[in-house]
Formats: sequence, C-alpha cells, structure tokens
Amino acid sequence: MGNHPNFDRAEAALAAAREGDYGPGFDGLADDIVMVNGPGAGPWHIARGKDELALLQMEFSAALGDTFHQDGHCVYADDRVAINLIRETGKAPSGDLFDNLAVYVSRLRPDGKTDRIWTVDLDAEHCEQFWQSNAANPSRPFS
Repeated sequence: MGNHPNFDRAEAALAAAREGDYGPGFDGLADDIVMVNGPGAGPWHIARGKDELALLQMEFSAALGDTFHQDGHCVYADDRVAINLIRETGKAPSGDLFDNLAVYVSRLRPDGKTDRIWTVDLDAEHCEQFWQSNAANPSRPFS
C-alpha cells in the first residue's frame, strides 16, 4: 500500500525546505493560515496569514544570523492532518547554538491546503533559555 497523497506532498515540501526552498511548503498553505509556535520560535508566537508567516520566517532567520536550517520528515498524514518531525538549527550572533527538535501538526482542509499549524518543541527548556539569552528585536513581534 502506498503513502497517502498528503504524506507525499508534506515529504516533498520538507525535502525542498532542507535545500532552503520554502516555496513548495508555502504554496501548500491557505491564505488565512494560522501558525501557533511553541517556545522554540522565541518572540514569534503566532502568525496569521501568509504575509505574517513569511515575515516570521525572515525575521527568525535573521535573528540567527541567516544560519537557520530545518531538516524535517513527515511521520503521518491523512485527509485531515500531517504530522512532521523537524530538527531546527542555527547560530545566534552571540555564538550560542540553537538546536531544536519539534513536532509540527498541520490541519488540512478538504482541498489539501494547511489552514493551521501548531509546533511542539521537544526541548522547550533549551529553547526558552536560548531566547532569554539571545533576545531578538523583531520589527513586528507576533503574539
């Protein structure tokens, strides 16, 4: 039995993201996407809409000196949900290393577009400590 089509779509988007191409993943988002992040995202807790999500990605990457990298794999998908395990790494200008393993849960609409994402950081304590030590000053904080 083959993979669910949403599993294959999620895995293809994650493979592109590993190469720094977030286009396929972004294309799979609903225009009214809501992303609710755990402590790994620092001050970028909630993003509403594709514009805020793109800004979140750019500001987050800039806060890590453009060293941010994601290496993810889909672990489950069906008609309603995709669950991905994603390792996120980077280096703050201070030299502190950011190393997070997160579960991304994406709710899928009937057309296959993701309309909501929740992230759960498996090392939340490390993430909280990292952002306390490396306070970022985004131009537009999300909350």
